[in-house]
Amino acid sequence: MPLGDALQGLTILAVIVIGSMIIGNLFNRFGQPRVLGSIVAGIGVGTALAACPASVRGALIPTTSRQLLDAVGTAGLLLLMFSAGNELRRFGKLGDTSIGWRAAPCILIPITASVLAAWLFAGRLGVPDHHETYGWVFVGIALGITAVPVLVLIIKDLGIGLLPVAQVALRISVATDGFAWILVTALVVISHATAMSPRTLAVGAVLLVVVVFVIPRIVPRITSLSQGGALAGMMAVSALIGAAATQLLGFHPAIGAVIAGFSFPAALAEASSGRGFTSVVNVLWPAFFVSIAMSVPLQALHDLASWEGLWCGAVLATVAFGSKLSAGFVFGAINRWPWRSSAKLGVLLDCRGVTEIAIASVGFQARLISPFAFAMLCGLAIATTAATAPLYRALGTEVTETRETKEVAEAA
Repeated sequence: MPLGDALQGLTILAVIVIGSMIIGNLFNRFGQPRVLGSIVAGIGVGTALAACPASVRGALIPTTSRQLLDAVGTAGLLLLMFSAGNELRRFGKLGDTSIGWRAAPCILIPITASVLAAWLFAGRLGVPDHHETYGWVFVGIALGITAVPVLVLIIKDLGIGLLPVAQVALRISVATDGFAWILVTALVVISHATAMSPRTLAVGAVLLVVVVFVIPRIVPRITSLSQGGALAGMMAVSALIGAAATQLLGFHPAIGAVIAGFSFPAALAEASSGRGFTSVVNVLWPAFFVSIAMSVPLQALHDLASWEGLWCGAVLATVAFGSKLSAGFVFGAINRWPWRSSAKLGVLLDCRGVTEIAIASVGFQARLISPFAFAMLCGLAIATTAATAPLYRALGTEVTETRETKEVAEAA
């Protein structure tokens, strides 16, 4: 890579990072999580670059600079998925609110309803002549998830972390995301089943064993690896090994990063170096949103703005929101919660954020969903995340919140 192009690529990356930080802080001033600002900034910049004439785009981002941006974006995605997997493990043990089988309707209702609704638009959501059958199923699964990382930030901003409704929402979200990743992995495996050499499968299996069983047991026992920069380095190494393992096994690399994060000791990841790791992720992942947005054909945006596209998006958005709200009321009815608390649970579960975009990117890169479906999922993820906190606040004042807290605690 020529030095000039490399410097230009690094300059572009620096501008993207600084811009995402500024917009993230701006979003935070309006009561939205900073991560939402980073997503909007990255997708906005990527879409703007994709809309530029080829000559202008080539001058701004030469081929070598684009390769650097793609590489940094891929690293950001893998580290982000590692963090998501680790948070699934960490927040799955949060609090003492046991929900057991009562979480099942909250998991199955949104995914089932969204899959059935997506089936109505199978032709638009799948990739023609390439696993079209799986496209609408994939979209339905993506619409049924809840973004645990973003939900945690919203709960902290709202100051409701000790309320049963927040703890239940986190537990249901963890279970939903885990189930969704299993379904996504199964779809990728089924749709991309190809003959692979035994040697490749063996190497992939060995790497997966290292990530799941070896690294989580070695790191806590070696002091030099469990603190400081070495710990952050081991987290990154674990994410990359997991990604390599699943790629060799025929899965998407992001799935391996999620597995690596889920297997890594959560207590260590919460250390100061773990937070430093999160800072690195926050620096790298805006590049992923720029890179993935640049790869979406502009025709997908035109299709999304057409009457047919708007109708498809409106139906799926209505079903996705309604199913989450229904799940909240079903859980509330089982536990005899006040209606307002049930509604708040449904609103919290409707936060999709980064997880939906990450799952959508897996489907888009695996050619399971169309560019139209990917653009629609990104738009819905941003819209539902932005609406979560305002809708929650609209459902009750501080006085009502205090009264409902007592009622929910007694019912739970």
